[in-house]
Amino acid sequence: MSQSLLDSFRGCLLGTTLTKNLKSETKTLLNWEIISQKIIIDLIENETISRETCQLIASQDNQLSSGEFILVILPLILFFHETETLLSEQLEKIEKNTNITQQIIEELLLFRQVMNLILKQQNNFLKNIFNLSQSLEKIERFLDHKTSLTELKGQFRQQTVLDSNYLLLSLYCFARTPDNFKLSILQAFQFNHPLILGITATLSGAYNGYSGIPVPWRLTINQENNHDLHDQQIVQLWAKWVGVDDSSKIIRPLETQVINLVRVNNR
Repeated sequence: MSQSLLDSFRGCLLGTTLTKNLKSETKTLLNWEIISQKIIIDLIENETISRETCQLIASQDNQLSSGEFILVILPLILFFHETETLLSEQLEKIEKNTNITQQIIEELLLFRQVMNLILKQQNNFLKNIFNLSQSLEKIERFLDHKTSLTELKGQFRQQTVLDSNYLLLSLYCFARTPDNFKLSILQAFQFNHPLILGITATLSGAYNGYSGIPVPWRLTINQENNHDLHDQQIVQLWAKWVGVDDSSKIIRPLETQVINLVRVNNR
């Protein structure tokens, strides 16, 4: 399970990187990647977010939406996806330095629950996600009624409506094709909204893993500046989550993991 979680960690944290390379007319998100990597370093070193990183978050736009905030602190949510109490402790540190609202906190904790269910990959996990809140129950109705992407784009065409329904629409794009990272991303792209695109990438990346991202898309990620360093940090983050200091003691090459997975599925 921990080996597959490494693939999920990489898929979740690296999958959002490729969304920058997809052309879109929507506004560019703030440079959340810098803060995200600082959080990873904090967790690797001390398993907690540092005061300096909290201050860096506070120096950003005070009007951060909950979706933007999720992308900023994604490593923190991923690291504490199993335990709401521990994540809440980290959020309290951030809250002291920023103007985030209680509504944002509640949406972050809801997202943690979603990520926890996705990473567990249990039977009927989508049904369990839909049951987390009344707002997410709409996704099940959309799927049951075979509501098309075109219909939803018509219903959620206003910018403010998209901003407030990013998680609902991201989960819709993921839930329509949960086993296909590419299709989920292409569907999210149709909303022309960076948050929906980014959050869909985290959801599908966590479920399908880095190995589930199409090879040509992985190559574009590999060409990003500091990719190797970022990937090493993610492996170290996973190793810290597992509870070991030297990831090389327990990690196998990802290619070996993928080959073994194929062999199991072909039995």
